[in-house]
Amino acid sequence: MAVKKEVQYCDRKPGDLNESARLIERVFLAEFDLAFGDRVAREIEEASAAFDPERDLFTTAELDGIILGTLLVAHDEAARTEVTKFSWLVVDPAARGRGIGRELLFRAIESCRQRRLRLLRARAFALSAAGPRLYWMYGFRVVELLPLIVAGRSREMVLFEKRLTPAAD
Repeated sequence: MAVKKEVQYCDRKPGDLNESARLIERVFLAEFDLAFGDRVAREIEEASAAFDPERDLFTTAELDGIILGTLLVAHDEAARTEVTKFSWLVVDPAARGRGIGRELLFRAIESCRQRRLRLLRARAFALSAAGPRLYWMYGFRVVELLPLIVAGRSREMVLFEKRLTPAAD
């Protein structure tokens, strides 16, 4: 009888972001026909340089050492210290339907609540089948729709916000 292996959720360090970048690039190219490699690399480099373990979180979902999903939560330097942004919530298409995206998002929200972060911001492509729906399910509300030029093509980006109440002491 085969033993069913469970997905492991791991908090990672900024140096581990490059492995997730490959997943992000592959998914965006396959699903949206967007060559996002340069943008992903730049944003990951910026997030790594500014990573603050008191405010930021980088989580992966893994099975047998293979990254199936990823989420980066990084503080917003331009905003107040209690503001954080969710970036690159991505799940490998072959691993979808198993609750990986929901679990990544749940863990990140609870981590932010424990850290007393008050305002969460997220973004997703409007044409994404799963991203906007997941944010909506977890109480994020649409605050803006923005055009975004990627690889010379215009796409619509949905910006979300969620206000948190602090965790009880």
